[in-house]
Amino acid sequence: MRSFSELIETVSSFRKKMKLAVVMAHDEETMKAVLKAKEMEIVEPVLFGNKEKMKLLADSMGVTLDVEIINTEDPIEASRMAVESVAKDDAGILMKGMVKTGELMSIFLRKEYNLRTERILSAVSVHEVPTYQKLIVISDGGMVISPNLQQRIDIVENAVFVAHSLGIEKPRVALLGTGKEDSLTAEMIILSKMFQHRSDCIVDGPITLDFALSKEAGFSDVLIVPHIEAGNILSKALVYFSHGKAAIVVAGSRVPIILTSRADGEETRFLSILLGVLIAQNGVRSNV
Repeated sequence: MRSFSELIETVSSFRKKMKLAVVMAHDEETMKAVLKAKEMEIVEPVLFGNKEKMKLLADSMGVTLDVEIINTEDPIEASRMAVESVAKDDAGILMKGMVKTGELMSIFLRKEYNLRTERILSAVSVHEVPTYQKLIVISDGGMVISPNLQQRIDIVENAVFVAHSLGIEKPRVALLGTGKEDSLTAEMIILSKMFQHRSDCIVDGPITLDFALSKEAGFSDVLIVPHIEAGNILSKALVYFSHGKAAIVVAGSRVPIILTSRADGEETRFLSILLGVLIAQNGVRSNV
């Protein structure tokens, strides 16, 4: 899969519609993305939140809100019911709307729901950039603030899993760095060696960004950033400066989570839904 048009084509061909649990879809961008995915018969949305607010929003947008709504004015209760729906397999994907990330995730991570795996959760973004010949996966730009070695291993594993879901059989993974002699470089070298006997991916690093995207490096499929700030800036730069498109999911749990930021528009949210569907259809619950 080398473009988002291929992603749309692939996901649209799935016979079974995936149930999408959306928490507090009280903003226009989320609502547009969800209804577009529903209109294309990709998902069957279930909206958890203030029914009156969502109806008023739909009226202001000039659309009919013909979806299941679980009514509650409390964002904590909406989060709890949505998480419970994915825990019970009633829904296959969880999506954040106008609710605080910390509030939603604190409920999602409760042991009683058994949605965690042995790996940490990490943000994985997939980008289509006009100047690059294929999709590029970046992690982690949104979840793990200061990863240790084990967490870096999990970040790579989660990114490789997303790459496999995109049909990349043996993704080339670049551990980004400058090569400066410090503890971070030493950690990247150890990380690279830990993956050197893997048959399902090629991990190399630390290497610079320009080399990672070169012919000499095999045009990398996955970029693993050294810290969260670098990942966030790189991902945003590809969208705002390079006129790129992006899809974002949180991987490492038993169901994909769509945690887009408030600045993300309809297109990013829509593509993130599609990426979530692709991952869920590939059996994320069994990939633990």
